[in-house]
Amino acid sequence: MSREVAAVSEGIVQRAVRVLDALAAAPQPLSIRALAAESGLSKSAVQRLLSDLVSTELASQDPVTRQYHLGPRTLALGMAYQRRVDVRRAALPHMAQLRDATGETVGISVGLANQLLHVDQVESHSQLRAHFDIGRPLPLWTGAPARLLLAVRSDEEIGRIVSERVGTDLTPANPPTPEEFIRDVEKARRVGYACAFEETLPGVSTLSVPVFGPKGELAAVLSVTAPSIRLTRDRIKELLPEASRCASRISAELGYVPTVTASLPLPQPVAGR
Repeated sequence: MSREVAAVSEGIVQRAVRVLDALAAAPQPLSIRALAAESGLSKSAVQRLLSDLVSTELASQDPVTRQYHLGPRTLALGMAYQRRVDVRRAALPHMAQLRDATGETVGISVGLANQLLHVDQVESHSQLRAHFDIGRPLPLWTGAPARLLLAVRSDEEIGRIVSERVGTDLTPANPPTPEEFIRDVEKARRVGYACAFEETLPGVSTLSVPVFGPKGELAAVLSVTAPSIRLTRDRIKELLPEASRCASRISAELGYVPTVTASLPLPQPVAGR
């Protein structure tokens, strides 16, 4: 099948990616004619796509030559992706140590717009264990990691996300009510950690603590997840100091120093939920 025929059956996003790939591969700006040749699309299709790409800053046009190159937003997206890769690389050795110390699965998660994404995990050696769905977008209005990811956002944004409840391909087993979830987000702001019991998956509970970047921003969320019969409220209190120390070591790897004001307090045990 030729590139031109294949392009006809593609959606608009796939065609836009063809154009972006051509711009990324070119050592210099390209004309519409050159982009059409490189992407296998018609000139009219390229022109329509470029209009949207330029308006969203994914592509830019030289005002003199009228040729096109990648826009500034592609750099921002690339840097955001690189930060996630850096978090994963920094976290994995420490996650393995935490897994060995607790005997439970340890994961690292980040926010992705109004969703949650688990980027990696180190699984428990136990036959009866919990695990994270790596790379699968999850709702940001349920679960322990989501409480911390929302804790650094504005009250208005939290209210919107919780009220809209944008779904994913996973339906939480026992999601909290909007009022309960907002109360838990507010608590996470005070105590610096979050926990959830059988919310996303039945029979699975999770403890989450923050990981900070060099400016004190919330770079990721470190979590311990396990079958609820093992990860009880009492055991969460026992594991919290070890999880917090692990998160601090990862934060140090990312360039955070304690003298910098963090976006959340360091985890502090509090009685009750």
